[in-house]
Amino acid sequence: MLLISDSWPLEDKTLPPGDAASIVASAWGDSNPADAVVSIAVGDGGPRSADAVVGEVVSLGMVEAIVAGESWLLRPAGGGVRWDPRELGRALTDAVEHPERRGKTVVVPVGDADLAGDATTVWEESSEASRAAWSALPLEVLVTSQRPLLGLKGMSAAVRDGRESDQALAVASQEQEKRWSDIARSTDASQPRSLVGPARLSDVPGTGAASGLAYCLAAAGAKLTPASARLLDLVVPEGTTPDLVVAVTASLTPHTLDEGVSHAAAAIASTHGVPCAVLTVDAWVGKRDVMAAGVAAVHEGSRGADALAQHIARVAQTWSPQR
Repeated sequence: MLLISDSWPLEDKTLPPGDAASIVASAWGDSNPADAVVSIAVGDGGPRSADAVVGEVVSLGMVEAIVAGESWLLRPAGGGVRWDPRELGRALTDAVEHPERRGKTVVVPVGDADLAGDATTVWEESSEASRAAWSALPLEVLVTSQRPLLGLKGMSAAVRDGRESDQALAVASQEQEKRWSDIARSTDASQPRSLVGPARLSDVPGTGAASGLAYCLAAAGAKLTPASARLLDLVVPEGTTPDLVVAVTASLTPHTLDEGVSHAAAAIASTHGVPCAVLTVDAWVGKRDVMAAGVAAVHEGSRGADALAQHIARVAQTWSPQR
């Protein structure tokens, strides 16, 4: 049984992935002791995703790197919940020549979170200068949005979504679109031309994530990658062949169904030809969407650690081959 947890809501806060994974493993084991259980904690794709990974910690100034196999997974130091682009840029420069980094890919989970500063300050001087400085650095950026930087479905349009009647917000959104258009006009021109996909970097899905930080890192040579699948690659033991995959997550929405842990869990299940189930507190998707996403069933639960254990026991009784 491969059980993947990214969070579970309590009454006044959210249970961290590691705590949720421990409860899930214990509850399933108590309910069905004959099952072999692999319970995995995985981050949500945002700046604190590395908290779910156990590994050596390497300091890069105001950024920390968690060693996960052949990768360094970065997070803000000191418990920060938002990326400071300037400090992140300095950390990436430090990582280039760091003796412990040799041969490892640097992975930056940005999700689609707000920033503690202007995204363009991640560049030392310009995108070209940073691309040259980081050219020896295998760099991946993990995103939880496929939104491009510009256009009708771009970063500024997402700000207005559902709040079109707010005139002040509309003006701010237009100013943001103009600013990033000016930035992209010069930055796109300096990028290598792609023979596949959009011709301009600013049109590439995911570049609008994290207030444009994904675009700025991509302009400096980083590869944009969907967060959920890559994070699972870092933590699922090699050779795992599950009979069932269960995703445990606080909320199942159209967005998380496409970008969250349930999407990655369904992909693993599909690879092995086994069912995928989801346990959540709030399900905001219909049966047709769930089936199209490769999820066999969605089980709804309630808040609290004790409730999580009880719900997992019921899921185990439903899905375990030993029942």
